[in-house]
Amino acid sequence: MGHATLTVKAVNALLTPAVRGRRGKVDAEIARMVAEAEAATGASAAAHREYIEDCRFVLGCYADEEQASFLGWTAIRGDVQRRITNRLKVAKIIADRPEIESEPITAPIVVTGLPRTATTLAHNLLAGPAGNRAPLFWELFDTMPGDADQAAREASIAATQQWVASMNKAVPVFPDIHLMDALRPEECVFLLPFHSFLWNMTGPLKRYREWCAERDYTEDYRYFKQALQILQFGQERKRWVLKSPCHLWSLDALVKVFPDAKVVWTHRDPVTVMGSYCSLVEVGWSVYQRRLDPEVLGETCLSMLTEAIASARASRIRLASENVVDVGYPHLAGDARNQVPPLFHRLGLPWGQAEAENLEYLLDLPTRRRKHEYTLSRYGLSQSGVEAAFGDYTTLVANLPALPKRY
Repeated sequence: MGHATLTVKAVNALLTPAVRGRRGKVDAEIARMVAEAEAATGASAAAHREYIEDCRFVLGCYADEEQASFLGWTAIRGDVQRRITNRLKVAKIIADRPEIESEPITAPIVVTGLPRTATTLAHNLLAGPAGNRAPLFWELFDTMPGDADQAAREASIAATQQWVASMNKAVPVFPDIHLMDALRPEECVFLLPFHSFLWNMTGPLKRYREWCAERDYTEDYRYFKQALQILQFGQERKRWVLKSPCHLWSLDALVKVFPDAKVVWTHRDPVTVMGSYCSLVEVGWSVYQRRLDPEVLGETCLSMLTEAIASARASRIRLASENVVDVGYPHLAGDARNQVPPLFHRLGLPWGQAEAENLEYLLDLPTRRRKHEYTLSRYGLSQSGVEAAFGDYTTLVANLPALPKRY
């Protein structure tokens, strides 16, 4: 059931010698990345030593993977390079134009939930109203002020589009699972520095996951807020609509930085979620790992998602009730015409003809694309085992009420 093309597998097999000794190359790679980032931005990395060390750790965790592939090693280095460069760029923009940090980020809407729970549908719906705005994929890759030079913006868009095209060429099934485009809204995790949700798309990375479990994400969200302020600067101020399952691991930090955030938490039967999520992760592992064990993948995915729910539920107790809106997948995806208007009302958003037409358009999209297939047994999982791992969350999801039509 491998998802990578035969060309990808052949390249990874042929160039295996090129990634031998990669653990010993980590320090030199980080030094090169920092030098290139400083040259590209005109900024010094001296004030970002802790961040650089975190990047060193992440790169080292992947380097330690026994089955790390040539294309995976190449892609990881490119991603870390991009993140270091953007970090320095954001800091320099703020230093040159300190008034940017006065930009208000008011009551952002943050869509989160386990993967495959209609978070993308909710994100695109909520970003639709004229007064709202979501960060586009290219802006998460290369953050620049709203009043930036048009030529620079177009070059960045083109570079991001090229990245998407390369991914789709390597893994043709990927657009069926998660459609990406430089000019479409995309997930916060491409800008937020360190989240196991994204990096574990490359392999088990157990040591990295343990590190993430102890991490305080507050500074990561402060950096994310700076990026939003930069994107907003020089533009009409709109309400930000953000999205990623990764926020489940760090709701406390998110609300500390965005105290008036409105979190839209989507819920779905975890048995259905798990099979679909494992299939998605296999797409990543098929590129980043020369060989993968589906049962190790299943164990990793189950551990990750149960951790996410446990973390979010613990945070939920500490959050104000007005910070969170719960939405069930059957209500959002199966009864959207009745459920989306009250969701908009709950968030203080307008509902009119334009919003209704956007809903119809988005509901029609899945019928245009081939569905991907998956089974729990492939990953060494069973329905009873998944239900036991999630405990009473399964029952809570099954009994989640629809949003009331009036308030």
